[in-house]
Amino acid sequence: MADWILIGDGNLSNEEDDEITIATPFDPSDLVIALSSSDEMDKSSNGSECSSDEAEEEAEEEDYLPDEDSNYSEIGDDVFDIAPPVMSLKLERINRIAHLVLPRLPAKTLLRFKSVSPNFKNLISSPFMVLSHILHPKLVSGLFYDTGDDKRYVSFDPPLSNLPDPSLSYLPEPFNIMASTLGVMCLRGLQTLKYYMTNPTTKQWAELPQPNMLHPDDVAVVVVFDEPSVYNFSGDYRVVCAYPVIEGVWTFETFSSITWAWTQSSEICAVENILSESGTAVGAMAYWRTTMETVLSYNPVKDRKNIIPRPHSELAEVWWELGEMDGKLSVTSKLREKAIHVSTLESANNEEMLHWKKVGSFWLGDDHGDPKPIQSQGSAALVFWEEKIFLRELVLRDVKGKLLRKFNYPNNYTDFVPYISTLVPVKRSDAGTSTEPSVSNNDELSQEATGNIGSGDEERANRGMTLLH
Repeated sequence: MADWILIGDGNLSNEEDDEITIATPFDPSDLVIALSSSDEMDKSSNGSECSSDEAEEEAEEEDYLPDEDSNYSEIGDDVFDIAPPVMSLKLERINRIAHLVLPRLPAKTLLRFKSVSPNFKNLISSPFMVLSHILHPKLVSGLFYDTGDDKRYVSFDPPLSNLPDPSLSYLPEPFNIMASTLGVMCLRGLQTLKYYMTNPTTKQWAELPQPNMLHPDDVAVVVVFDEPSVYNFSGDYRVVCAYPVIEGVWTFETFSSITWAWTQSSEICAVENILSESGTAVGAMAYWRTTMETVLSYNPVKDRKNIIPRPHSELAEVWWELGEMDGKLSVTSKLREKAIHVSTLESANNEEMLHWKKVGSFWLGDDHGDPKPIQSQGSAALVFWEEKIFLRELVLRDVKGKLLRKFNYPNNYTDFVPYISTLVPVKRSDAGTSTEPSVSNNDELSQEATGNIGSGDEERANRGMTLLH
């Protein structure tokens, strides 16, 4: 009988040398049995030769994983501390191992594990597991880009980050990708201008009702999740849309998955233009770059905007891009001499007393071509487009410049949308206008939904103009 189980293959977290050794007083075959079916779980527990008293004594002598040896997030621990035990002592220990390991695995792997047993299907589908999975920062899974004819996806970690339908052909019409946050994407139909929400990993999707205002083609969209995130078990989100009412003057309209309705902001801001492709979500806040070389922030809950100067503003010839890094807004700046500076936005008191803190600086030599930072999100990783004479690469680096992932990229498209694969569900209207998700034979989720049509583009445009009076 083996007393130790070694779990870990370098994919459990984003740390180096992250194999996790877990002490267990039962044979590793019990873990295999536990993963096979719920019935077999009971058999492995009831068929054990040791008594429950002996098992309890072993459990007291040997912990499954000391806290100091785990890089499991404190928030994730808090989430699962309130999950009630549902198994006998031996199987409870297996379940605790599962709670430790599963949130670190790729979403595609978790979907495959649903077929292992009813117990695992329920565990992986539970709000506790879904929330814990997104609270463990992940490297960006891949990038979406538009070829002009269709949408394509580049995976940084194939096959673990591959998608079942990268072109998202299950949607009812051609679309533009407007925003992506924690695996949930906002799309806009090219024919109807309707907004859609989808999770490409699970193929869930929903149609949103029409906004009250007329949103032009250059609308800037960010998907934010309601806070506090540790208690957001239902995956409540908001779709924040910034759009111009006259040249150089912008306002906001926000959709809430809780009310399933749009709310018009009372704020207006003169920022020349917002760079829509730079939209970034950090918690419940939306951020964009502006042509005035500033950062525009908007809080949809408080209906409050703010203009923030970008970091490294004293440096000339700067190419910079926003990103989200471990729950903070980040800016990656590149100088002409290929020096890279990385800063994060720090706050001493919520949204007050904001300041930039440099967290990384490195130099990329001539052998890296002409590196350009690309919008990123997730754990502390930066995305670069590096173009050499005969080679183009999409590259993931840490804040010190160390290479994490790279992908040889033969095309010349440069407008990318970062994507992190998660199991976050796409919320739907409770008003009875849309059907529940259906599961096909291959266990892929597909949905159809309908929304309420607004009162006409002309009326929405007129209502938008009243904000200026």
